[in-house]
Parts: sequence; structure tokens; C-alpha cells
Amino acid sequence: MEILTSVVGKVVDYTIVPIGRQASYSIFYKGNFKMLADHVKDLQAARERVFYLVEEERGNGKEIERDVVTWLEKVNDVIETANQLQKDPRRANARCSRCWFPNLILRHQLSRQSTKIAKDMLQVQEIGKFDRVAYRPILDGAFSSSITRGGGCYETRESLKEDILKALVDLKSSNIGVYGLRGVGKTTLVKEVALIAMEQKLFDTVVITHVSENPDIKTIQGEIADLLGLQFNEETSFGRATRLRQRIKMEKSILVIIDNIWTMLDLNKVGIPFGNEHNGCKLLMTSRNQNVLVQMDVPNDFTFKLELMSENET
Repeated sequence: MEILTSVVGKVVDYTIVPIGRQASYSIFYKGNFKMLADHVKDLQAARERVFYLVEEERGNGKEIERDVVTWLEKVNDVIETANQLQKDPRRANARCSRCWFPNLILRHQLSRQSTKIAKDMLQVQEIGKFDRVAYRPILDGAFSSSITRGGGCYETRESLKEDILKALVDLKSSNIGVYGLRGVGKTTLVKEVALIAMEQKLFDTVVITHVSENPDIKTIQGEIADLLGLQFNEETSFGRATRLRQRIKMEKSILVIIDNIWTMLDLNKVGIPFGNEHNGCKLLMTSRNQNVLVQMDVPNDFTFKLELMSENET
């Protein structure tokens, strides 16, 4: 009896259920096309919302995210496909054959197509829930100033750049440091590393700030904010730090270069998340003093010394 029940169950699964599913396309022909029309309206509304955001961000001088542009193209394509099916002249024949009996084969084909397109539209609409649609491009000259790529490619420094780049992509690293005497070329070195990192797309965003002997927190915050397209409404450095931290966390991967640190800098006061607070944020710091890098929690394995160029190199 159990064997018979099992056999009957399989017969139902492999024959009756598929037949019923196929028959439903003809039975629910009108309902499927109404559902398609509703999905078209919903997706058009979603497209308009994103499009208005895109236009607003473009007006603010921002670049549109590539996945947003791709999504808008997909939306246009699937809506066009839906409209073509809705206007298909064969639909008139699907309603009636020989004046009194519907053309079941054509009815089935069109209804099945409408169901598939409606499913595609739902998937596209789900993808369109973006956290953001644009980003502020890096200010021109932020890293290219005073740099002539390829003009002074000394072997020792090229090797050091390679080591720093390896450290940046190392999953164990979060803080990387470079130290050396005044005028040895630390700023130029990290800017060159930044250019390579951007060219190789190691990070979604790269920003830099220059620290003085007497660091001003608001100035540091402002330099980073400018590169991120962030405008502060907060008056206090604490409020600005909170806003900056939120903005940096929006970046999936970001390299923050803090150049010329003289004494320990409180990253919390600046608003730079680090370590486990934001695994996608890496810090590249320079200082004349190795002890400062130690105070900034830069591990010895990720600390690099920039030496004066030898007589042969000069």
C-alpha cells in the first residue's frame, strides 16, 4: 500500500502538477496581464525616484555610481519588453478564435511570457534599493601635486612602494606607517602609493590629510570632508567627528592617508574609524619619528623606514 501511495504521489508530482501549472497560464490570462501592468507602473515609479536623485547629485557635482547607471539601463529594457508584449497584436487573436472560442495555445504562450517578464521586473526592482546613487570624485591635484611618475624610479624606493602596497592589501593590516628624516620624501612616496592604489582599484576611495606640528582637529576634518564631498552643519569638533565617522563608514573600502604626524593623534576626536570599527578602512601614516607610529598602533611588520638616497641614486 505504501509503495502504491508513493507511486501515485510521484505520478501527481510529475504529471498532474505540471499540467495544472501550464493550464493556469490560459486560465489566468487576464490576471497575469493585469499583474504585468501593475509591475510596470511600480517599476516606472521606482525609476523616477532614482532618476530624480541622480539628477540632483549630478547637479551637486557628483559622479553617479556605475551600478546605478546599469540598473537604470536594465529598467528601461525590461519596461520596453513589457510594453511590447502588452501591445502585441496577437493578443487580439488570443481573446477569440472563430469568434466564440479562445485560442488556448496562443493564450498560453502570451500569458507565460507576461508572467516571466513580471518576475524579471520584480527582481530588477529589488536590486534598485540603493544606499547611495553617487559619490564625490577626488579633487584634482590631491595626489598628483609635485609628483612626476616615472621621473625618479630608484630601485630602493620602487621596492619600498611595492612593500607598502602589499601591506595595504594584507588582510591582517589596518594601520601602516612610513617614517624617515625631514625632507627624505615621505609625502611624495605616499602620494605615489595612493596613485598606484587608485589605478589598481585597491580601494573605492582614497583621501589624504596633512598634519602640522600643532594639529588642528577641525582643519584635519575639513581636509578629509572636502575629498569625500561632505559638508558639515555641526559647529563643534565632536559633532563633526561623529558626522565624518558616519560618512567614512559608508565607504566599503577606503584608504585614509595621514601625513606628517608629529605627536600621537586621537583618531576618535578626528572621526576616523579604525580597526574592528570599520574593517574596510585602512590608514597609511607618515612621521619623522618611529615612536609616534608605535603610539598610533602601527605594528612593526607594517612599519617602513624611508632612507636618504645614496650617492649613486642622487
